[in-house]
Amino acid sequence: MRCLVLPGLDGGGALLADFLDAMRPRFDARTLVYPNDPALGYDELVEWVWPQLPAHEPFALIGESFSGPVAIRLAARRPRQLQALVLCASFARAPRPPWSPLGMAALPAWTHALPLRQVPLAAVARATLGRWSTPQRRQRLRAALDALHPAVLRKRLGEIARVDARAALAEVAAPTLYLRATADRLVSHDSWDEIRRARPHTECIALDAPHFLLQARAGEAAAQIARWLDRC
Repeated sequence: MRCLVLPGLDGGGALLADFLDAMRPRFDARTLVYPNDPALGYDELVEWVWPQLPAHEPFALIGESFSGPVAIRLAARRPRQLQALVLCASFARAPRPPWSPLGMAALPAWTHALPLRQVPLAAVARATLGRWSTPQRRQRLRAALDALHPAVLRKRLGEIARVDARAALAEVAAPTLYLRATADRLVSHDSWDEIRRARPHTECIALDAPHFLLQARAGEAAAQIARWLDRC
């Protein structure tokens, strides 16, 4: 079965290389790389991905972090060959970081003033990788950030701050799994609670991992997803 992975905020596949390798050879695992275009918000990305979904073979759709709402809205359209939906460290509605009482509502205002290219890599690595940070992972993170146009990053952060895909999630018919990172510094447990309320039959597997779950725990995440896909 094909496993189609929709990437996180960077929109690329470099950060997912270890996870894709761990999913193979049992699954035909591949990721879509989003265009580096600030005109593409959630609505546009859904339409961009839709014609690329497999039409003649069964597939599972995996939405990482930023791409969770894209995967949800695609699954809500009930493509004929969709067998399963997996959400990894993601959300259906604008997430609240564990350290913030305000959530993401203020994001659009301050990101326009923030010099995003000057944010220290150490701070980004601390937020996304925590104690799982390694020189190799930081190098990959730096490359992914350098390849991402600041206008695209601002657009995607603004989309996160406004998103609400809960109604679409309630329309999903495919078996659904949520992979929760217990050491996530960007997406709190509230996001899982909202997903569970919108689609009560969603299963949850918690891993000791940072927000970059598919990077820090690639092998374990792939194994858990494989076992779950075998069951469903």
